[in-house]
Amino acid sequence: MFTSTTQKIATLLAALAVMAAAVGIAQAATSKPAGMSQAEYRALTIRGNALNEKYRLGEWKNVPQGMTPAEYRALMIRGEALNKQYGLGKWSTSSSVATAAVSHGFAWGAFGIGAVAMLGLVLLAGGVVAGSRHGRETPRIRTS
Repeated sequence: MFTSTTQKIATLLAALAVMAAAVGIAQAATSKPAGMSQAEYRALTIRGNALNEKYRLGEWKNVPQGMTPAEYRALMIRGEALNKQYGLGKWSTSSSVATAAVSHGFAWGAFGIGAVAMLGLVLLAGGVVAGSRHGRETPRIRTS
């Protein structure tokens, strides 16, 4: 078991480690390289952003040519809202399609539809054949 003094020391060391990591991250995000003026650093940042835009990196990734990231984000948000409103995409509730795709049994419904269609085709063909053989015959006029 830990004593209360050991727990206090461990808590103090953990808090110091978290604070040191947070300070290091904050400095890395806001500091410029040593020996570089503010104008040079600003020029380097602008150049980096321009290269990101040209080669579609960073925030420009997946953004179509001729659109800004904000325009693209607005378009994506609008599309998601329309999908949600009309039940498309991930908001689709087509469970019958999922169960039909998962089922590995024989499709008796499809068999029945096919059988009825074939029976109708056979009856239609038989009617056409019978009608052409036993159709109306024209009376023959005998001339003597």
